Amino acid sequence: MSKAKKQPSHYEVLVGNIGTVYSGPLFKQALQDYGEYKRQSMGGYGRASGEPVTLVKDGEPLYSHGYDLGR
Repeated sequence: MSKAKKQPSHYEVLVGNIGTVYSGPLFKQALQDYGEYKRQSMGGYGRASGEPVTLVKDGEPLYSHGYDLGR
């Protein structure tokens, strides 16, 4: 019997009116991008100004800024 390989996690960073700004297997990169777009949203500059920002892992929100996830 062979063990099935575990698929690596998939991360996405979603920004309101921009859409997906990161999609891939690297949590560190996703977290960095999430932080940058969150700062832009809070700072009131650029296309991300005032927009919600969400970091998603395997289809489930991990972190969110700008709206309530009901947690």
